[in-house]
Amino acid sequence: MGTRRVLLAGVARTVGTEILRGLLGDPSVTSVCSRGRHKPALERVKLTALVVDFANLPLLPDAHEVYLALGTMIKAAGSQSAFRAVDFKANLAVAKAALAAGIGLLLES
Repeated sequence: MGTRRVLLAGVARTVGTEILRGLLGDPSVTSVCSRGRHKPALERVKLTALVVDFANLPLLPDAHEVYLALGTMIKAAGSQSAFRAVDFKANLAVAKAALAAGIGLLLES
């Protein structure tokens, strides 16, 4: 029986989706709370997904660890400032909130 509660930020693209698949298939993980700019393609009983504005990030749920998989490409973002808002500011907001809550970080690239 699993005991890990995990938060995953960024779930709509390749990296986030693969991390999510792994977490959902891991019997040691009891719940996954995702936070993203888009809804994840997967739906499972142990997944709670919220679409959030990372500039106004709501409180993070209680978790043992956090995975950061937020990212975009400059062309998709449309501008340097929009790109920076995701690749830097959104990741930093989640990291700061996680550290303030005492949650460990696992960084993925």
